[in-house]
Amino acid sequence: MVGVKMEKLFGEICNAYELKGTLYKWARLKRGHINDTYRVDLLEDGKEKSYLFQKVNDFVFKKPELIVKNVKGVTAHIRCKMEAIGACDVKRNVLKLYENNGKGLYYTKDGGCWRVLSFVYNATTYDKFDLKKLGAIGRGFGIFLAMLSDYPCGDLYETIPDFHNTPKRFDAFFKAYEADTEGRAAEIAEEAEYIRSVACHADRFNKLYMEGKLPLRVTHNDTKGNNIMMDIDTDEPLAVIDLDTVMPGFAMHDFGDAVRYAANTAAEDEKDLTKVSLDLERYKALADGFLPPMLGKFTEVEIRNMPWGVILITLETAVRFLTDYLQGDVYFKTEYEEHNLVRGRCQLALAKDAINKLDDMEKITENYLKI
Repeated sequence: MVGVKMEKLFGEICNAYELKGTLYKWARLKRGHINDTYRVDLLEDGKEKSYLFQKVNDFVFKKPELIVKNVKGVTAHIRCKMEAIGACDVKRNVLKLYENNGKGLYYTKDGGCWRVLSFVYNATTYDKFDLKKLGAIGRGFGIFLAMLSDYPCGDLYETIPDFHNTPKRFDAFFKAYEADTEGRAAEIAEEAEYIRSVACHADRFNKLYMEGKLPLRVTHNDTKGNNIMMDIDTDEPLAVIDLDTVMPGFAMHDFGDAVRYAANTAAEDEKDLTKVSLDLERYKALADGFLPPMLGKFTEVEIRNMPWGVILITLETAVRFLTDYLQGDVYFKTEYEEHNLVRGRCQLALAKDAINKLDDMEKITENYLKI
């Protein structure tokens, strides 16, 4: 019955978007935690063509039509630039958002919100990376930001207001700690003391921005290594995906989040904190890919502050996990009672190591300013 229902739904979407061919098969993809994504294959004259059908979570994204506008704008900008320089394989290097009657979304009778995206052929994503893959992932994200360096930030809808407003994240933590609604504050007294000791750094980027020394950029805001498609045969970076969080921000946060995710020697929820550290080889591999495309398009202040991006995004992530723990685990999905506490402690351990290795990160980063 479910199969029949899905076949009818996907047939309805195919008609709405005027997709040619006969509905052939489909499969749900294990990609992302918010939207439901399906690979849908159509058959036309014996040839198979694939699309991505995505059900947008309009509980998380309150204004999906504005998110679609963001995605449409940035992908068109990148596509135009790639075509202008004669880039090969543009279709695999930037996603295409299909339209029906000039609209990017299709609403079903039961209120479901759907969109159709291009499928990137002969490509995959990775959750584990060697140094070569890290360099390629860094290059893919660096090119993405460089292509959008002249895109007007004011045209973008802020998908999640104050998403990387680090001072506000710290304030929310301290309020939750003082309120102690779940009786958990005593467990993290040591962590709270450390967070208080580094809170002076929280507004570093905001201060530089207010002083006119840092510009707002178009940023991805979820630069995990598995958010970029990689060519199966060559491991070269292709299209950056999961564009729903594209909005104005600081480039250092995107770089920092990529490092936080991929250069940690342990899992994000490792309980044994002796296993947690920042791997400088992985940091360098990411920087080797990420920073060269940005040179000449991003300011010296931005490049110099990339190591601080690692520190601040990691502290911010730690604070978010611990805030959620204090509030009863209402935001992040957890697998056991102390999961957010473990995550928060792990990220604090990583942040501490990043602070200890700040000089090393700065030396690596400085090399790009000499090019």
